[in-house]
Amino acid sequence: MACFLVVVVLLNVTAITFHKPSTTLIDSKQGLEQKLDYLFSDEYLNALKEDLESSRKEELLDEIKAELTKEYKDKFVEKLHVEFSAKSKDRYEKEFKQQLHDEINRHYTKKFHETRVKNYNLLEELRMKYFRDNEELLKSEAALSLLNKVLKDQPKDIQTDLKKKVADELKSEMSLKSWLGFVLTDIIKAHAPNMPRLTDKEMGDPIRGCHRVVNTVNYDRDFLSRVKFDSERMDDFKSLHSKLVKSLRRMDVPPADLFNGEGIVISGGGEYFAGALVAIVQLREAGSKLPIELILDTHEQYDKAVCNDLEKNFNARCVVIRDLISNEIWDQLKLSSFQLKILGLLVSSFDHIISLDADNMALLNPDLLLTSEQYLKTKFLLWPDLWQRTISPAYYEIAGIIPGEVTKRNRLANGDLFADYAKDPWDKVHFHDLDNIPDATSTETGQMVFSKREHFRSFILSLYYNVYGESHYWRMFYQGSPGSGDRDTFVPALHVFNEPYHIVEHATWLAGFREESGRFQETTIVQYEPTSTSKFADSWRSWLRSKGMDSRQMYDQDTGQARSQLEEFKNEMGEKLTVTPKVQFLHIHRPKLNPVFMTKPEGYFDCFKQRNLDLHGHYAEHFGETDWELRFNLIVQWVACKGINSDNWWKSVDRDQKKVCEEVTKYVEFLKLDTKDKSPQKFTSIKI
Repeated sequence: MACFLVVVVLLNVTAITFHKPSTTLIDSKQGLEQKLDYLFSDEYLNALKEDLESSRKEELLDEIKAELTKEYKDKFVEKLHVEFSAKSKDRYEKEFKQQLHDEINRHYTKKFHETRVKNYNLLEELRMKYFRDNEELLKSEAALSLLNKVLKDQPKDIQTDLKKKVADELKSEMSLKSWLGFVLTDIIKAHAPNMPRLTDKEMGDPIRGCHRVVNTVNYDRDFLSRVKFDSERMDDFKSLHSKLVKSLRRMDVPPADLFNGEGIVISGGGEYFAGALVAIVQLREAGSKLPIELILDTHEQYDKAVCNDLEKNFNARCVVIRDLISNEIWDQLKLSSFQLKILGLLVSSFDHIISLDADNMALLNPDLLLTSEQYLKTKFLLWPDLWQRTISPAYYEIAGIIPGEVTKRNRLANGDLFADYAKDPWDKVHFHDLDNIPDATSTETGQMVFSKREHFRSFILSLYYNVYGESHYWRMFYQGSPGSGDRDTFVPALHVFNEPYHIVEHATWLAGFREESGRFQETTIVQYEPTSTSKFADSWRSWLRSKGMDSRQMYDQDTGQARSQLEEFKNEMGEKLTVTPKVQFLHIHRPKLNPVFMTKPEGYFDCFKQRNLDLHGHYAEHFGETDWELRFNLIVQWVACKGINSDNWWKSVDRDQKKVCEEVTKYVEFLKLDTKDKSPQKFTSIKI
């Protein structure tokens, strides 16, 4: 304090006029001694104190607070801790418990309401599904009930006539039929190509000997530029495609009462029905509980006895496409084969669809695909085909999709440097290695999982590509490579609308048997489950990164370097490699597991002379120890001998049921001779 006063005195002595307490004025005529006496007086010090308090009050308080905090914080915290522990523990503990209790109540109340909403939505879906399934009956009964009251005094013939008219009117106003009519007329047909089908000159030379996905080839821009159009043709394609896409962008999501819920859809009319029934039985054996819709093309394929048994025994109902499409539209579009297959998916009542071919056998429960991470992220699962994608650059120009820089390495063998590849001219690299366009892996549609409402725009665009596929679009997609049809029309459509999708990350391959000559005869396309393959692929990519290698390298590439890398990867990972890809489907197409086709005199080969999936155990590494061929053919036997009891159906496919049953039974006995599996006859969904 003494030092402080000395400083104050000196300041006042040297600059007395710059600091004057507000309460007292110093006479300038006074001498130095008098002035010093005054400066040391209580009167002056009090005045100075008041002045300092008013001018530096906040600053002084902050300084004092900082000093006190620094000096006493730790002591205070320690004292508070002691106080809390010793005196106030019970009180604070009670308060904490109450707060926790309130928080839990709020949390579970929220969850309760969320669950209630979900349950309400589920009930709404069930209600709408029941109404849709029984729509005609409910509406007709309600209307006819009212008519009965109004017309009870009218003659009976008048009542009958009016009831029929009302029933017909209700049926014609069904919303699904109207919506389908809008899609097929105002969207598909309204944007039909103006010019006739492609000429031979426009189609160009076909690709011969198409390479598989696992091969390293260079399908560059020049190689894929086989389809060529003059300016008039190109302008017609571009204009109509652009207008079509704009129309689809303006469309609203289909109403939930048209498509809702989850289910499996199989196309299987006519002679394909027997194979579809085999697939349906195997679905139930694999654990599937989802409802199934069997799509029939026309009412001529509908057999009441067969469809009633299907619904009663397997929760699978028949849906006839022709009944939902007007005569005019049907006659104008002239659809067949793959076109009807995708149209069948459109008329299905489900939103979340597992689409299967009638010759596709599920080894694992496919219901679980709908809850897989890959599906939940994208709402569209696809599986790879054998072949490299061969879409023409002309298509991408028509669709307005502009290729970017090289970002993929389908042309490169594992171990080759991507940096060198990226230096190549963009028109010399593998065309589908360019960014912004699909990968070189083509897809097949023997199995698909998708949400029709989530992807309705791309789905309808794909339908458009197929409706005008044979005449205009399929050549652009395949250019002579194997398997034209609907298989590779979905991915381009998804890219047009920039919608997500997931292609299972394991190359497919062909299983079969060796003929006596030693020649391999393929019979089956092997497809994998998405979750296990993604986990395996993630581990592979992490391992590559840990080695400083390009993580885009494929573990299933058909090169010696790739096989060596894969072996090294498995050895190093050891027990850390907790999952390996699992087989989900066996797409058995030669011969199809269908007693009608299997007993045809013509075909690829005599399927009853050998095992068509090789000796039991040959594919145990991939399919496990189950004798799947025997198991499937036991189902075929049941279908042929007991499963289809309609004489009309057997007549429609020109088969004698008794003879078919005998032939299939002989083959089953043949398979039993060398099987090591004692469990195949224990079926749960049918009685063999």
